[in-house]
Amino acid sequence: MTQDKDRTPVALSITTLCTKCKMQLNHIVMCHTMEGIVARVKCRTCGSEHKYHPEKKKTPRKTARVTVRTSASKKVPAAPDFAQLSEKLRDKEPVPYSLSGSFKVEDAINHATYGIGLVTKVSRQRIWVLFFDGPRTLVCDWE
Repeated sequence: MTQDKDRTPVALSITTLCTKCKMQLNHIVMCHTMEGIVARVKCRTCGSEHKYHPEKKKTPRKTARVTVRTSASKKVPAAPDFAQLSEKLRDKEPVPYSLSGSFKVEDAINHATYGIGLVTKVSRQRIWVLFFDGPRTLVCDWE
C-alpha cells in the first residue's frame, strides 16, 4: 500500500475494491481519519458508500519442494510386455469399454481412444488395463 494513495484528498478519485461490485473500481474519497488517511469512499459505478479497503501487500509465495525420483529408485515390478499379452487377446472377443461396465482380470476390452487392451488388475471402481502404448487406470462400475 502506498502512503500517497492512502492520503488522497477529499472529493478526488481513488481506485480501490468496491464491496458491492466486488471489483477494483474508481471511487470518490468521502472522508479521512484524524491522521489524514482515507476512511470512507463512494463507488462511481454503483453509488454505494463504504469503508476504504487499502491494497494488501503481496507476499512472495514459497515454492514447494519437489523431490525427483529416478527410475532406479522406484521399486515397481516390471509390467508384462504387451506383445506377450497379445497372445491372450487373440482368443478373446474384446468387450466395449464403458464407465458403468464390470470387468474381470484378463478380460479384453476395446476402448474408444486407446484401442484394445487387457485387464491386468481389478479394484472396486478401477481397472488397470495394459494397452499397446502402455498401462492405464480406468474407471468401472460407475453409476
